[in-house]
Amino acid sequence: MPYSMPWPWITEQSNQLVAGLIGGTVGAGLSGFTRYVAGWHRAKRNRGEAFHIAATTYPRIDPGNIAHAPYLPALAAGKTHVQQMVWLGAEVDLKTFLANPYVCREVLRSMSRVCNAGLLIGEIAVAAERQLLKKLVGYHNSIPRNDNVLAFKAHVGCDAHGRVHGISPPTHEHYAGSPHRRVLRAMFIANSQLANGIPPIEQVHVARDSHANRHATVSFLIDAYRRAPERFEDCRVYF
Repeated sequence: MPYSMPWPWITEQSNQLVAGLIGGTVGAGLSGFTRYVAGWHRAKRNRGEAFHIAATTYPRIDPGNIAHAPYLPALAAGKTHVQQMVWLGAEVDLKTFLANPYVCREVLRSMSRVCNAGLLIGEIAVAAERQLLKKLVGYHNSIPRNDNVLAFKAHVGCDAHGRVHGISPPTHEHYAGSPHRRVLRAMFIANSQLANGIPPIEQVHVARDSHANRHATVSFLIDAYRRAPERFEDCRVYF
């Protein structure tokens, strides 16, 4: 008896296979499109959840320094110093930095409540704040020894071992009308800056409007430290 191919069964299986392939392709496409739209929406709103260590310097504008050539018009207009932003290492995803879900959630909730300079000390649940500060202090060990960091150390001053000392309080700058992301910053301020202060804003040239509020943040943190240095004891660092 000749063998007869089971065409109905083969057809059914083929249809299921094709449907699965098409469904998988469509599903993957929809998933990718959804992630793309979500990323576009977050970027448009200038949102993100990240962490980095930030520092700020206020060098005197030097006409003899070729790097200061763009600031000469500001010097002619009466400005004496320029605000310069320094990232002490790369930015990382906040959920990577704070792998503990409880700590990350409490920090994000606190970031949503603060405004202006956004000092987070005292705004976070005690258990979460303790873990955040330990993580933050330890992360300073990852600061690279590159030209930018060495130049920053030379500007603010080092000890006999080449280390710079200061505070690095957790902040979330959130000024009304200012574009911002959900960025947790360890705002490093060197001991020399804590002792000597920074130039008044009237004398400072701020090259970028998006950085216009940094002077207010650094001034606020210096003043808060001078009024209650013990408040910042757990975020004292050196690198």
